Amino acid sequence: WQSPETLTQIITDFHNKSNDQSFYQYLLESAAIITIPTNNIDGFLQTQRYPTQNWYSDDIGPRDGRMRRKNLLDTDEILNSQDDFLNGVDLNRNNNPYWASSNSSSDNPSSIVFHGPSSQSEPETQARLTAANLIDADQFRLYTDVHSFSQVHFANRSFNNRLNILQSRVLADFTNHHSAYPEGKVYVDRSSFTTAGFGIGATDEYFQSTYQIPSWTLEIEPSGLLNPDAHANLPGVSADYGGFANNFHDGFILPESEIKRVREQLSESFMVVWYGQAGPPSITQLRIIDQSNNAIVFDAEWDITAAVGRELYSHYFDEILTNHNYSLLVRFDKPMRYRDNSNNVQNLPGQTVAINPVISGIKADNSVVELNLQNPRWIDNKTSSWESYHFYKDDTFIVDFTINPSNNSPVTETMTWRIAVSDMVGQALDSDPSTVVNWASGQWQNYEDVNGTSSISGGSDNNIEIDINSETTGNQRMQQPQTALYFDPNRNGEGFNLETLGNDLRLLQWYTFDEQGNDQWMLGTHPLIAENVVYVPEMLVADGGVFGPDFNPDNISLSNNGSVEMVFEAAQPILGPNEETLWIQMGQMKYTAPDGRKFRTNLEPISLPTGIRSPTDIDLIEPSNILNASGIIGSWFDPTRNGEGFHIQETINGNAVILWYSFDISGSQKWFIGSDGVVTETDGNVQISFAQVFEVVQGSRFGTEFDASEVELAPWGNIEVNLQCATGTFYFESPDPIYGSGTYSVIPITRPIVNEFECQ
Repeated sequence: WQSPETLTQIITDFHNKSNDQSFYQYLLESAAIITIPTNNIDGFLQTQRYPTQNWYSDDIGPRDGRMRRKNLLDTDEILNSQDDFLNGVDLNRNNNPYWASSNSSSDNPSSIVFHGPSSQSEPETQARLTAANLIDADQFRLYTDVHSFSQVHFANRSFNNRLNILQSRVLADFTNHHSAYPEGKVYVDRSSFTTAGFGIGATDEYFQSTYQIPSWTLEIEPSGLLNPDAHANLPGVSADYGGFANNFHDGFILPESEIKRVREQLSESFMVVWYGQAGPPSITQLRIIDQSNNAIVFDAEWDITAAVGRELYSHYFDEILTNHNYSLLVRFDKPMRYRDNSNNVQNLPGQTVAINPVISGIKADNSVVELNLQNPRWIDNKTSSWESYHFYKDDTFIVDFTINPSNNSPVTETMTWRIAVSDMVGQALDSDPSTVVNWASGQWQNYEDVNGTSSISGGSDNNIEIDINSETTGNQRMQQPQTALYFDPNRNGEGFNLETLGNDLRLLQWYTFDEQGNDQWMLGTHPLIAENVVYVPEMLVADGGVFGPDFNPDNISLSNNGSVEMVFEAAQPILGPNEETLWIQMGQMKYTAPDGRKFRTNLEPISLPTGIRSPTDIDLIEPSNILNASGIIGSWFDPTRNGEGFHIQETINGNAVILWYSFDISGSQKWFIGSDGVVTETDGNVQISFAQVFEVVQGSRFGTEFDASEVELAPWGNIEVNLQCATGTFYFESPDPIYGSGTYSVIPITRPIVNEFECQ
C-alpha cells in the first residue's frame, strides 16, 4: 500500500527530526502541514480485509477486495456478495469545479469512475474539506493527492500563467530531487498535456481553483502504460521490478522489498517542495565585526512591525575604516544550504546553485569597492560567540573582508552592500524585505526583484548602506561592557542592572512592567558573545513568591520571558571625581519575546559604581582588601528566601542605590527602589541606610506601549543593610501594616570583578 506508507513516513520523519536545527525544524516552525494518510477509509479497510483476494472480471478487471478503488457507498464488506461490488463513489471524481464535466468520470453508479450523485457528496470528501479548514484560506501554499500508480505528476493548467510557472517549478524540484537518488526514479510532469478549464473532478483541481496554489496528483511508482508513454525506457507495472506484468493492475501492488525505499525517498522529496513553498529567502540581519577586538561595529536588522511590513534598524557602534580587517555576518530567514553525510556543504540533490553568496560593495556613483573577501563559510554550530547560526544551521553566512581605500576618495563615503544568493531550491532573495512575502492570487506577493518590481523570481539585496572612513575621527575605545545601572532616558521608570562577573559572564536584571502595567522583573546570565555584546537568551521571570513570612522557596518557578541583547558603542572619556578619567558606554538594547516580537531601546548609564572599572583596565588595578562600600557591591539574598533578592551599589556621586526584587502579599512580582542611601563605614561593617524607598503605584505597559509619563512612584518605607564581606542583615520597615517590618540574614550572590576593593 505505497500511498499511505508514504504519508505515514512524512509523519515519522517530522517526529524523528523535529529538533534537527535545520530542514525539518524550519518547516515545523514555518508551515502548517496537514497529512491525511488515507482518505478513503472504508475502501482501504476493505483492501486490508482481503490482502490476497479480489473480485475480478475479464471485461472490467478487479473491482473489490485488495483492488477496491471506490468507497463503500451502498456496499457491504463481504467479497462474495457480488450484487453490490460495483457500487460506491470514486472520491477522485467527486469534486468541484469540474465535477461531471468529463468523459473521464461517469454518472453510472456501476462505473469505476462514478462521480457520485452530486459534487462533494461523500463524507470522505467532506472530511477532507474540514481538514482544509484547520488553517486560514489565505495560508494555503501547496496541495498534493497521493495515488498509485504510473510514476507521474498529474497537474491541471490554470488560467493564471504565473501559477502555472510556479507549479511547474515545484514539480521540477520534486522530480529533480527524486531522480538524484541512486535508483534514479523520474516523475514526469504531465501537466503539459492538459489545457486550462478542463478537469475530471479530482481533488487537486478543487484545491488549485479554490486556493490558487500549486496542486497535483502524485502517482507513485511503478511506471504505467500511459499514452503517450511517460517512461518509454521502462517496461511498466510489475515488470519494472522483474515481474511478469500479466495485466495492467499489478502496478497497484508494490513489491514489499521496495516499500521502505519508496516511502523514505518520497517523503524527503516532499520536504523539498514544502521548503520552497514555505517562502523565498530574505536577509534578516547584517553585522560587521572588527577582527582586532572581536567587537560588533555595525548592526542592521529587519524588525517586523506589522503582518506585511518590516522596518530596517541600523546602528554604528564604532567607525568602519579602510585597510582594517573585518568580518561580515549575513543572516537569512531560513536554512540556506544542504549538508551531506560528511557535514560538507553541498547542493541539495537535484539542484545546482552557487554555494556562496555573491557579495560586492557599490558606491553612490555605481563604482565597485574593492573588498578583498576571504574565508567564506556557512555556519552550522550554535555557539556562545557572535560566530553562530541564528535559528537554524546554515541560516548564517560569514566572510572576512578588508576595504581598500579609493584614490582621491573623501574621508567618509557611503557604500551599499549588494548581496545575491539563492536558497536550496534556487529561489533568489526578496529584494525588498520591508514588505513581507506572502501568497495570494496564485503567486508570491511582496516578492520584489532588484528594481523593486513585483516578481516571482526575486533578485539581490541592495538595502543596507555603511559609511566608510579613511581616517579615524574620535577619541574613543572599544571595551567590554562594564558594571553599571543603565536606562533609556525616554523610558524613565524602568532600567537594567548589569554586573560583570568572572569567566566573561554577565548578570542582567531588568526592572520593568508587564503588558498590563504591573511590576515585573527579569534576570539572566550568559557569557559575552562579542567584546561589546551582552546576550541573554533566556530572561527568567520568577513566580510563586509572596511577601513576608509566608514566603516558601519551594513554590518559586522560573519561566523564559524572551531574550535580551545589548550592544555597546565605543566608550567615551569623562572626568570623574578627583579629576579621574572614566570611560562610559552608550548602547542599544533589543528585546525579543518568545513569539518573536521585538522592540528596542537606547542605553546609557544612570550611574557608575565606585571602585568598578572596565575589564579593559584590569591590568591597571591594584586591589585593596579594605572593607568599604565599594567592596560589597553586587547582588545579595537570604538563602531561606531563594527566589528574591536585592542589588546594591555605591555610586561615584557618593550615594548608594538599592533595587529589591520581591513580591507583594498576593504573590505578584514587585520591585522597590531607593537611590539616596547614606553610607557609614566602620571597622568590619558597611551600613547603608535608605530613609525613603519607593514602590510603584502606577506602572506602564511593557514594550513599545511604554509611556514614561504613566509611571508613578510613591514612598513605601525604609531599608537598612549592614554588610560584611560574606554576611549581613537586611532590615525593612513600612508604615503600611500589610508589609510591616522584618529582618533577613543575607549573603552575596554575585560580586562584580575588576573592583579596586576586593572583599574576601
